[in-house]
Amino acid sequence: MNERYSGLVDNFDEYTYHFLGCGAIGSAAATTMVRMGANMVHLYDMDRVESPNIGVSIYDTNDIDKPKVEALKDKLIAINPNAYISTHNGEFQNILQEPRNVIILGFDSMQSRLDAVKNILDLEKPEILIDGRMGAEYYQQYTFEQPTLKEYMKTWYTDDTADDVPCNQKATSYCSNMTGSLICNNVKKILKDEPYIKNFSFNFVTCSLDLHK
Repeated sequence: MNERYSGLVDNFDEYTYHFLGCGAIGSAAATTMVRMGANMVHLYDMDRVESPNIGVSIYDTNDIDKPKVEALKDKLIAINPNAYISTHNGEFQNILQEPRNVIILGFDSMQSRLDAVKNILDLEKPEILIDGRMGAEYYQQYTFEQPTLKEYMKTWYTDDTADDVPCNQKATSYCSNMTGSLICNNVKKILKDEPYIKNFSFNFVTCSLDLHK
């Protein structure tokens, strides 16, 4: 399956990937990384696929009313039938910890992100944590190696202080598709010990990349 990128990255299968939230960001990142060789995957989400999800994520009309984790699992298995895909359609507190963990945060709620990070760091420090935050035409990404709560809190803000965007303008297909590529690119760079941009924002309106300190 990796004939097109053999030699570019060959060690995605040496890590365990946890996708916390399987909506626009999580589904895009999961499908991209399984295509790149990730074969030990845990999916976490409590929601079912609804009609509005179709326009901004990898789901289609056949997935409506299915738990997101099960619908996404089917799509990942279709990409790599030999991959191990575990689904968790419940509380995010039950996060499994295994060697060499990569955590991808894709929640809608900032409070849910913080609760998950606190729980994860109480158990065991993952090797990589990437937090993707998306609006309709704006994306923020924060990457942590061996993260600490203090470090994460420097990037966190409350739901009350987040941008006030109408619910029907919180996502677009072109933004969500790009999130999967940007997340996967940083994972690849870390696994290959290459330089990468730790924290950044991308604005689709201006097609500009802003670097965060």
